[in-house]
Amino acid sequence: MTVHNAQDGKNNPEKGKDGNIMKKKVLALLLSTAMAVSVFAGCGGSGGGSSENASSGSETGSSEEQAPADNASEDAGADSGAAASNGEVVKLKALAILHPLTKDVQEMQYVTQIQEEAGVEIEWELIRADWDQVKATRFASGDIPDLLFNATTNADYQTYKGLFLELTPYINQDLTPNIATMFEEEPDTRALATTLEGEIYGTPKFQGKWPDTNTVMFINKQWLDNLGLEMPTTFTELKEVLTAFKEQDANGNGDPGDEVPLDFNGWFGSAYSLPGAWMGALGIQLTNQARNGYFAEDGQVKNYAVDERYKLFMKYVADLYSNGLINTNAVTNDYSMFQSLSRGNEAGDAMVGVVAGWEETDKFGPDLYSQYVALPPLAYDIDCAADTYDTRWKHDFSDLNMSANRVAVSAKCSDPEAAMRFIDRFYDQTHSVEVLFGGIPDGNVAETGDNSYEVLLPPAEANTDPGTWKWTSTFADNGPMYIRRATDLKMAEDMTNAVNERTVYADTLAKASSEDMYPDMFMKYSAEDENNMALMQANIDNVINNQWAIWMVGDEDIDATWDAYVENVNSAGLQDVLAIRQAAFDAYLGK
Repeated sequence: MTVHNAQDGKNNPEKGKDGNIMKKKVLALLLSTAMAVSVFAGCGGSGGGSSENASSGSETGSSEEQAPADNASEDAGADSGAAASNGEVVKLKALAILHPLTKDVQEMQYVTQIQEEAGVEIEWELIRADWDQVKATRFASGDIPDLLFNATTNADYQTYKGLFLELTPYINQDLTPNIATMFEEEPDTRALATTLEGEIYGTPKFQGKWPDTNTVMFINKQWLDNLGLEMPTTFTELKEVLTAFKEQDANGNGDPGDEVPLDFNGWFGSAYSLPGAWMGALGIQLTNQARNGYFAEDGQVKNYAVDERYKLFMKYVADLYSNGLINTNAVTNDYSMFQSLSRGNEAGDAMVGVVAGWEETDKFGPDLYSQYVALPPLAYDIDCAADTYDTRWKHDFSDLNMSANRVAVSAKCSDPEAAMRFIDRFYDQTHSVEVLFGGIPDGNVAETGDNSYEVLLPPAEANTDPGTWKWTSTFADNGPMYIRRATDLKMAEDMTNAVNERTVYADTLAKASSEDMYPDMFMKYSAEDENNMALMQANIDNVINNQWAIWMVGDEDIDATWDAYVENVNSAGLQDVLAIRQAAFDAYLGK
């Protein structure tokens, strides 16, 4: 599958990130498994033998000093000249957490070019597994290098005070012009990087070419045509279409019982769940950050798990299930099984009528993807007029395009200015494209103009898809970068499809405003609030996550048990969590 920044388990992400098309099944399984279990944080050791203590999968090595590549960006020359004006090369140590498929940093020619431009030589420690198991020990001992790529979280800066360098004094147009420009042009990136106390310890990323939503609800257009059906526009029409898919041999293989009308994956917080796709039909503006059911409406933080509209939605879903229109294994299927069903049976027949996914070739494979199109937003019309609610669609731009803490610096760094010069070069316009898609000298990207680039298809001998090639060749979505909105970027087929498929949601997505976009990734909490929310949320999740499937399969009547369910969720601490989140939301809005 394609690795994208949907952070639903970064996703990763993603996507969400944080988490693209795998034509070889073995490689697809490897990638999806690695994405599900690996941690995309990073850290490093500064002393001898630190790599052995950190991870059995870690490596160390120095990059050789080389002359800048001929195709360096024009502005890089001026910056690098200023950086190395004294003629000395500063030696620094860096640690990077890499995806299991990613090649060694020392093999990325554009990274060597960045080092030369910044006047530094980096000794790298690379870790691909088990960082969570060793991070606390290393941070507590102070065993960290000068630079840490993907190694830290906001909580680390509170827990290990004094371990990391406060970066604010170093972010300016003279020393770090690219990062400073990003903060000016995309102020949310500064908000993302700034702690509750107003300090910055990790530089964020911005990759402004990902779409506004992680979720596309696909429908099999060929099945519609086979049965002479129109595209559904309401919940009532959707049920009629799903019923026809179930009863009329929609795939035309002679077996009227092998079709799965509707499938999904996960529930609260999942990009490919039914609430994630369709709760917006009842006027609820979701974001990919609205995990655990949180959303904002008219400036108030709410949770749709106890909203009366969720009750209406669950009654509709239970009705579909009772009529055999939903995959009976959807509750228990993992993501790989969810993907496999969408790829059809061994005979090559499509098996699923309606299902959410990231991108058509990723979701349905090279043989079936042409049968599917994006299903436009539906209007909720059960026991009401179709225009009763202001239909919305899940808005994920921030979560898909931004992440915090790409690089942090040790407070004991011997030359902070050199470290910051080096970091800033990753945020150069050309280098940022290389960070995400692979280097120009490495043959991954072509510079086609002063502000235009083309992502090259993987070579035939690579025997892989563009998404996997990207993750193999570079830092990809885990790297520090600033891809400007104005950059002209021709991407590979999978990302071109992803953007084009979402045009049916553009008008609906445009309805979102600051008052009803829940921006959890930008909201700041004290350590005490973080701990209290974590404890209460575990109790809340225990109630809401256990209930939806019971209602869907009909084991309990929704009307009869709704009030007791809401009382249980509130007793678990929901109102206290809402109060904490409201205060953070108000602070974000500047109230």
